[in-house]
Amino acid sequence: MNPMTSPRLLRAAAQSVDATKALLRRIGCELDFASAFAQLTENSEWPGLVERATALIEGCTGELATVVAEAEAILAPIGVAAKAYTIHCVGHGHIDMNWMWSWQETVATTHDTFASVLQLMREYPTLTFSQSQASVYALMEKYHPELFEEIKARIAEGRWEVTAVHWVEGDKNLASGESLARHLLYTRQYTKEKFGLDAADLPLDWEPDTFGHANTIPTILAQGGVKFYYACRLGGGFDHAATGEFPRPKLFWWQGPDGSRVLVNKESTWYNSYVNIGDNIALPAVEFWQETKLSDWLNIYGIGNHGGGPTRVEIEYLLEMATWPIYPSVTFGTAKSWYEKVASGDLTHLPVLDHELNYEFTGCYTTQTLITQANRFGENYCIEAETLAAVTGRDCRVLLREAWINILFNQFHDILPGSGVRQTREHAMALFQETGAITGAIKREAGKALAINLPTNLLVAPPGGGQGVGHAFASGAGAGIGAMESGISKTGGGGSVRPYVIYNPCAWQRTEAVTIRLYDTDFEPGRIVAHDENGGNHPTFFLTRGDDWGHSYLDILFFAQNVPALGYKTFALCEGKVTVDVPQVKALQRDLFETPFGMLRFDRYKGGLVEVHHRESDITFLEGDYDSLGEWELTREQPRGMTAWVLGGVLDYQPIRTASHHVHGVARNRGTSYPSGSSMAYVVHQHYRVPDTKSTIKVQYLIHGFAPRVDVTAEIDWREIGDADRGIPGLRVHFPFDGYDSYALRCETPFGSVVREEMEGEEMPSLRYVHAHFDEGGFTLLNDSKYGFTVQGGNIAMRVTRSSFDPDHAPEVCKQTIRYSMVFHDQTVEVSELTRMGAAFNHPLIAFPAGVQEGSGPLSKSFAAVESPNVVLTSFKKAEDGDGIILRLVEYDGLDTEVVVTLAQGFGTKASLTDLMENPTGEVVSFDGETLRVAIRANSLVSVKLY
Repeated sequence: MNPMTSPRLLRAAAQSVDATKALLRRIGCELDFASAFAQLTENSEWPGLVERATALIEGCTGELATVVAEAEAILAPIGVAAKAYTIHCVGHGHIDMNWMWSWQETVATTHDTFASVLQLMREYPTLTFSQSQASVYALMEKYHPELFEEIKARIAEGRWEVTAVHWVEGDKNLASGESLARHLLYTRQYTKEKFGLDAADLPLDWEPDTFGHANTIPTILAQGGVKFYYACRLGGGFDHAATGEFPRPKLFWWQGPDGSRVLVNKESTWYNSYVNIGDNIALPAVEFWQETKLSDWLNIYGIGNHGGGPTRVEIEYLLEMATWPIYPSVTFGTAKSWYEKVASGDLTHLPVLDHELNYEFTGCYTTQTLITQANRFGENYCIEAETLAAVTGRDCRVLLREAWINILFNQFHDILPGSGVRQTREHAMALFQETGAITGAIKREAGKALAINLPTNLLVAPPGGGQGVGHAFASGAGAGIGAMESGISKTGGGGSVRPYVIYNPCAWQRTEAVTIRLYDTDFEPGRIVAHDENGGNHPTFFLTRGDDWGHSYLDILFFAQNVPALGYKTFALCEGKVTVDVPQVKALQRDLFETPFGMLRFDRYKGGLVEVHHRESDITFLEGDYDSLGEWELTREQPRGMTAWVLGGVLDYQPIRTASHHVHGVARNRGTSYPSGSSMAYVVHQHYRVPDTKSTIKVQYLIHGFAPRVDVTAEIDWREIGDADRGIPGLRVHFPFDGYDSYALRCETPFGSVVREEMEGEEMPSLRYVHAHFDEGGFTLLNDSKYGFTVQGGNIAMRVTRSSFDPDHAPEVCKQTIRYSMVFHDQTVEVSELTRMGAAFNHPLIAFPAGVQEGSGPLSKSFAAVESPNVVLTSFKKAEDGDGIILRLVEYDGLDTEVVVTLAQGFGTKASLTDLMENPTGEVVSFDGETLRVAIRANSLVSVKLY
């Protein structure tokens, strides 16, 4: 219709201006729709009808209502056909958890949104409303129980649709697989308990604002009873690169690595009305029908982000649209009913996407590093606590649920990705502290239970050692020390023999370093040994000495060898003569170290490694005049808006040089000062002052002979604040390799992995490891709390921190300690092995102090060991119904497998498969009380209940 027609008719209108505007809007929408619909149906006669009707309106000189009726009569054949197409209108109010506001404002926002919706439901009997996130229902139950009861009534009535299968609309790249499993478990548990809704009633995962989606999400969702997926941000937004097909189809099957599928509706208009589609909602519907060959379209409407929901104006307009003769059918409905109607037809023609749906807002992988660190630590603590509770027979389900839900809440897509304000961070860290306290207490009590019946008196008089009695908690020394995050302190007992139960949280045997703090002892550091149950005296490595609140201490390190899978081994620390040989490291001139695996040379000026050579394979990873491996650099980004979300353009990469360099543990010739002798380990200390700042970095490298790796601990005192003028300062550690311009990087995803080619420096998300496979050998970078990585020009970089300045102006001013490890391989490494390495690095061996006592329990024991190398045990917990144990097993190498798991007695004699909600699937598996055998598909997971 000619744009000048409406103003002319408004000036000439005989009736009210509002009535004339409504008629003009109606006929304008109908004409535009009819034109688009004619193209959709390819009816050759209909364009002529549209032209006639348009000319009639544009030539109107009489009563507008009469002319509109005449035009609609001309278009009647189109209108009849259009009514076979339906627009399903679903009211919604997107509520961001603690985005730009505090928790109390989130509570108020939720109340006001829901109170408005309930009032509108009283006024409009056909109105429907859909709301996701168990968190919003839980807060209404807690703070506004009266409204919660009314919501329950509307849910029972069928007009209020619950679309919550996750506790929050959370991040799908940074959350672990077990976290995503707990979202499904605890959310479905809640919706069943409060609303009587089963998984079949809630088949939809509602994630409109989530910043990208990992490749394994369909696999996880399928085991949680999810069939449908609603999302907007599927990669390529805000000038980011997109994986796979782009632009994304409007409706498609999304397939996980194991073949599981969910039906994805990509919201093509948006999920908030104020950024929506204008007056004519039928135009995007026609585009959808054109592409999908379907006749139903889902229209999400309502004010959101800070809540709000449907407005009276929107509802009245939709009701009016439903009466228009030349328009699709317009009806209120639910998202579930739309998906089920669409899915009931033939969808074999829809495209299948079998890859991740990234990238979106890549700055969020490393913004608000305290929150991301709290997420990883919290996930690890919950896993460790529930496993220890299970193996010691403790029922901690209520506390563990609280601990997990704190972590799950913080995985909301504006909390974990760091795009919140100061109050966001404060609330998140408070929740993490509570989780640390809960899980720390559970682990401490479980540690006592492990130790209580062990005959540690058998370790009291080792060969060459002293005698004496030690008590686990009798000295009062070290009370609470070291429990800042984990909730487990370094406190220990006294005496000349000090037993420790070394617990392995992983389901494979491990030999790894353990650090022990010995309080109030006159032990000679050079004579301390770790005595085992077989009479062996293992050497220890002295680290430091100091004082804590009136108590002196020694820190020592030893390698606990062959600690049983998901089990423990007991050692006694005492003075004695070493009788167990361990691999030695030799310190040579010019900061060169010779290990059983090869040569490592440090650069005392640039920092990091400048030479890495693997002896047996003769592979040289790095040598000569080149950037050092693990070199720290100061970065500065040029802001381009939304600094928390979006990485800026590079202004500067400035190498940070060492201010001091020291090697701990090296004996030197007094005449030449050359290193002499060898040791089980050395620690290289490097101190950095970040140029032109007041920030500092202290780095410790642990060199040992048990594996071809270097373990690193970095203490960062970061005091920088970004702004629009000076840019965004940050820190990266980079890892260059000789002779490579580029290579693919394998990144860990929830319950899986993905290989990513170089993306022009695009930041990539990964969980506990990234791995590069070279023509010869490979390199793995393990980490305990980082998520953002790049690969460009033969250089891997791990971003450590970045001082974004909006919406939080100073999110990174803090002290933090991170750990990472550089691992060098002389052959191909399977994904399952990478997963085990990442899990072990994130779940270090735990030392529990024990007293000297008589007992009947074994001094070492395995509770569960996975015998199939391509499968990893990711969860061992008490079943939610209190009856039995739940194991989760994940296949990582792409092989259909019969998994064999060896278990200690006492976990039952029967086993059956369950879904992620721990509901039985009806499949019984082989279990005789000691050996479990269960089939698992390639790249899939199974949950098994033992009872």
